[in-house]
Formats: sequence, C-alpha cells, structure tokens
Amino acid sequence: MTHLESIDEGLKTNKPHHEIVRKIYLTYPTHVLVGNEERKFQIFNEISEYFNIPIMNIQIVGSSKTGYSFHKKTVFDSLTSDLDVAIIDSHLFQIYTESVFKITRGFTDRSGFPIYDGKSTYQQYVNCVAKGIFRPDLMPTGKKRLNWSKFFGQLSSKNKDLFKSINAGIYLSQTFFEYKQTSNINEYILTKPI
Repeated sequence: MTHLESIDEGLKTNKPHHEIVRKIYLTYPTHVLVGNEERKFQIFNEISEYFNIPIMNIQIVGSSKTGYSFHKKTVFDSLTSDLDVAIIDSHLFQIYTESVFKITRGFTDRSGFPIYDGKSTYQQYVNCVAKGIFRPDLMPTGKKRLNWSKFFGQLSSKNKDLFKSINAGIYLSQTFFEYKQTSNINEYILTKPI
C-alpha cells in the first residue's frame, strides 16, 4: 500500500489525523529511499553522530517520505526536491533554543534574526518554538547557525544525486511532530480530487 493509499484508508475509516501521521511518518519507509536503505543509514548515522542523538530520533518528512508534496501538489523529483529531516529530541531542542536566548540576550537584541521580504523572522521563530518546532533558518546569525548550515551543506553535497539539498528542523517531542504533520493530512483532504 502506498503512502497516499494508506492516508485514504485512514480517512475512510475515520482514524484521527495524528494516528494517520504516526503510521505514515513514523512507521512507513521513506518513499525515495526504498531500495537505497544503505544511503538512508549513512545520512541518519552522520546526523546522529554530529548531534550526538539517538538514530531513532531522526525521521524524514515531506515529499521524499511520501513521494508527493501536499503543499506544492507535485511528486518527488530528485532534481528539485529536498530531503526534509525531522529530529525529534527534547535535549537538542533545548540546546538550540537556549543558544538563541543567549545570542539575543533574552530577546532584547533581535537584530540577528534574518530578514525575509523586508520582515524579521523573530515573530515566526517565536511562533514555531511555541509549537515545539525549532527552525534553524529562522534563528539569528551566529556560530550555531553557521555550523548547522555547514554540516547540512556538506551532507547535501554528498547526496546531491538524490536530493537538491538536505534540510532539518528539531521537534521538542513526538506530540509536536505529529501535530505539525497533521497539516499535510488536512492539505491532502482539501486538494484531493473527488
């Protein structure tokens, strides 16, 4: 059964969305790495060792997991699609959020937050952290951000034959992870052909 067929089955039997998410994102294989499990291990192992986290705390999300982007409404394409990694680890979440707190001196200095479309990412950063999600692309400039970008840049280069790039975010817990992924189920319901 494909990921999308499994979602359809869950919806047909009125399963709660977080249960569908748990099945698809936490137990199903990563669509684009089926038959390439050695590569999956290499990627996961590098992340695990770099951040000193259990390898089981690493999951794949996005179109590389399901084979389909719910937001872009496109199938996975190795030339244009990213590998989106979710690290579910409360300790790592704490390390990075505390780092931002220190860099900004308790958010009194927000000048380091990136500016996108003329607007600071500070509020977006705060909103994500409140939902148990740490997005490194929203964090202020500094050594931690630089090291993060360098690590994932190198990892992306090693795997450019399969993915445009490799990105990651940190989730405080599985609950926050599941909650975030339910937006994909909702998006799928809204855009699914009748």
